[in-house]
Amino acid sequence: MYQAIQFIGTQRSGSNLLRVMIDQFPEVFGPHPPHVLITFYPLLKYYGNLEDTTNFKKLINDICRLIEVNPVEWAGAALDREKIFKRCRRNTLLEIFIQINEFECEEGGKKIWTCKSMESLYLLDKFRAEGFEPLYLYLYRDGRDVALSFKKAIVGEKHIYNLAVKWKADQDACLRELEKLDPSRYIKVKYEEFIAATDVVIKEICNRTGLVYKNVDDFYNSDESKRTAAGGKMWENVTKPVMKDNHDKFLKELTPEEILIFEQVAGDTLVKLGYRLHMVKPGETKTFTPEEIAAFNAENDRLKKQIIHELPPEDILKRKLQSDLIAEIKQYAT
Repeated sequence: MYQAIQFIGTQRSGSNLLRVMIDQFPEVFGPHPPHVLITFYPLLKYYGNLEDTTNFKKLINDICRLIEVNPVEWAGAALDREKIFKRCRRNTLLEIFIQINEFECEEGGKKIWTCKSMESLYLLDKFRAEGFEPLYLYLYRDGRDVALSFKKAIVGEKHIYNLAVKWKADQDACLRELEKLDPSRYIKVKYEEFIAATDVVIKEICNRTGLVYKNVDDFYNSDESKRTAAGGKMWENVTKPVMKDNHDKFLKELTPEEILIFEQVAGDTLVKLGYRLHMVKPGETKTFTPEEIAAFNAENDRLKKQIIHELPPEDILKRKLQSDLIAEIKQYAT
């Protein structure tokens, strides 16, 4: 069985940077994630009994279609549905996902594959149930900088309250999951330390996977970096050298009120991960009223709609292909 590396955490934490670096190793298949598992688990009800070969093959085909319309192309991918079907030992979604990646490894002469779909952290019980044991990369970043990045991105929440709730939930879930694992099964990567000394993280990954270390500082010139940047504005930084000063930007770009709200919601988790609070004391929290939360949610929805209208047409089209596919699947009769 091929080795797998599963990223967990919250997006906008440097995961694409780390992914394209790992992808520089000739033994690694490190594609941009189409988020197969978190997309399809909620859709399984539309396929009926997967022990029925027709239903199972339909699921395989739709997963391949999702990959084929991913905003970032899977280089060289030739998703042979029949070969993938024959590889599957169980009629499950996770088995399809594993076999697609292992098929791509086999076709490309690779030994290790990565999945950068970080919200898979909520699927680890399903991984355990089917005996899937990847090496986990828990990549975390100061949540206030994560929030700042999300405010500018096409995806994710937009109001600082919603961003804080989401970031805190993700980090707390990751830390709970890591407590269940032997330390040999995961690597914790602090973004601020990673950008300061990328080689330390790369060497640790090599030690855990058997890869022979090599310098990957020129990752930004790679074909995978260029494909990723072409996939949308929010990934454009992967065609630049590591920005070693890309931290603590929230101090200048978030308002004092935004920093205060974030720390009131997620201050305990910031402290747990080694970050300093600026607006509240450790342990200090605030319970927001239902009226305040309703106002935050309404503004969050407004901001989400606004950013869609500001996107370049080509970014909207790339994402529409996937959303159209999901809408089509929801029309299936079970």
